[in-house]
Amino acid sequence: MGSIQHPQSATTVFLDQPPSCLEFCPEAPDYFIVGTYLLSENKTEDGGIEQSKTGSLQLWKLDPVSKTLSQIQRIALPYAVFDLHFHPRHKNLFAIASSVGSVALFQVSNSTTGDASATPTPSITEIWTKQVHEDPSIPALFLAWAPQNWFPQLAADGFAVTFSDSRTAVFGTEEDIRQEQSVAEWGTYEAKQMIEVWFVALSTSTGSPTAKSPIPFMFTGNDFGSLHTRRFDNTAELDDPDEHVSPMLLEHDDRARHHTAGVTAILPLDVPLVDDAPVLLTGCYDESLRVYHATRRGEVLAEQGLEGGVWRLQLLDTTRIPAEDDASKVSEYRFLVLASCMHAGTRLVRVTCKYEDRAPNWEIEVLAKFTEHESMNYASGVWEGGQDTTEILCVSSSFYDRRLCVWTVDL
Repeated sequence: MGSIQHPQSATTVFLDQPPSCLEFCPEAPDYFIVGTYLLSENKTEDGGIEQSKTGSLQLWKLDPVSKTLSQIQRIALPYAVFDLHFHPRHKNLFAIASSVGSVALFQVSNSTTGDASATPTPSITEIWTKQVHEDPSIPALFLAWAPQNWFPQLAADGFAVTFSDSRTAVFGTEEDIRQEQSVAEWGTYEAKQMIEVWFVALSTSTGSPTAKSPIPFMFTGNDFGSLHTRRFDNTAELDDPDEHVSPMLLEHDDRARHHTAGVTAILPLDVPLVDDAPVLLTGCYDESLRVYHATRRGEVLAEQGLEGGVWRLQLLDTTRIPAEDDASKVSEYRFLVLASCMHAGTRLVRVTCKYEDRAPNWEIEVLAKFTEHESMNYASGVWEGGQDTTEILCVSSSFYDRRLCVWTVDL
């Protein structure tokens, strides 16, 4: 175990509104988008308090050499932004989840000023906004794009979205996702109790090397600390033309046996199923990062306290080390993960799985702690423009002090 690094910021700037989410643009790696969430309180004539939520989308440029930041564009929105994610395949598209139960799709496009020699500057344009909950007082908390082959129809595209009233819904289309009129609700999963569903993850697993088709999973985490697993059957024939999601093979809830507070982040790991169940990384309000085996009762394979609620997990790198006696087998997996840890700042973590005597042995190691944030670190990102460098260039944010920091870790 090496010593933990404590990086210092190279740049700090302050935003006009609190940052709630942040993601780098895959096709313009020096640029990232920040979503903001501003809660305003106004006194009403009868002496009461009226709350309103507004927000913005902000396009920022990171100079990877000078490590400075500059704002390129700001779009004011009549609602707060809870979540923001780029499409996994159409990498110039991203969607946001809003405080009024809507999802909006945006495009990042390069525009030149008419000067052919000028470097094009990206800009954000809205494509559509769709009400995904019939009650605009129910916020959409999280959005997850469906990976390739998650739907039974190969042409299908879509996303899952969670809400504060315990609902999770799947929306999709067999047309172009940019055509709002073709995007429809394909499945709704209600919970037994009214509770925030903080997170949803959609994944496909190959299960075993002999599996004919990938197995679609949906994982959700709620404010009670329950992790809910749904497994779908992509081999089943869909009898009804109105069906677009494969039938559910199994569904189980671990009844908060392993997380002592709300489950706020779920990262499916690309390892083979263990006893026919997937392995995940989970983040929780109880300040622990866990390697979690999503069996019916659930099992914690490794656990590490990160000193703050683990709000978001971003996979930065996966390394597979082949077995010495058989190069077709993997003897060790290494996952490099960035964790946004609320009041504790940002953590860089390595999660390792070694196959010893054929049994997987999991370990979690904290490599770096960035602790300059003075309030909730809900959003962080990593510059993806570097090639073959050991330096990791990070931008992280904090909510109430409206801070964006640039810092580096050398691995």
